[in-house]
Order: sequence, then structure tokens, then C-alpha cells
Amino acid sequence: MSASQVVECSGACTVTVVHELALPVLNLSTDEAALITSAVLVVWVVGYAFRMVIRTLNIDSGSTMEDNQS
Repeated sequence: MSASQVVECSGACTVTVVHELALPVLNLSTDEAALITSAVLVVWVVGYAFRMVIRTLNIDSGSTMEDNQS
């Protein structure tokens, strides 16, 4: 439960309440965001490289099987 806050002014005063959505993901510095971005790109590149290796192996093994069957 939140505590109540009392504001007392000697004359006319204005009280401004600011509502913020504070998520840790949105409060990143530029360096932290660059680090996360580079990590995601490295994972993507490694996955793409594995895909290309597997594709190359499948193309080579597929061509030898077709030669043996005919």
C-alpha cells in the first residue's frame, strides 16, 4: 500500500504528478544496447553458418545418391 503524501504551500502552488512506465529493458544505455545487439547478431551469424554447412553437406550427399541410383 502506498503512503499518502501531503504538500503544504504558503501561497498558490502547483503539484505535478508524473506517471512513468519503468521497465528495466527500456532503461538501457547506448553501450548496453550495443552489447545486446552484437550478441544477437553473433548468434544469428553462427546459426546461418551452421545452416549453410548443413545445406552444403545435404547437396553433396544428395548428388552422390542420385548418381548411385541411376
